[in-house]
Amino acid sequence: MSTIAEIEDAIERLPAPQVEELIGWLEALRAKRAVPLPVESWLQRARGAAVPGATTAEVMALTRNDQ
Repeated sequence: MSTIAEIEDAIERLPAPQVEELIGWLEALRAKRAVPLPVESWLQRARGAAVPGATTAEVMALTRNDQ
């Protein structure tokens, strides 16, 4: 199977339980390939930055994306 038409044809012949399994697989693939929004990437980097001992300058540098 190498074309969309062949894949669609094969999917149409699947029994309902296998269609549900395919849907789950496709949703997992979509989630795995999803590119995080810029704010989500920033939050991942910033998480835990304001720990005891961190200076205000260090936290501000992180919020300005200086690091």
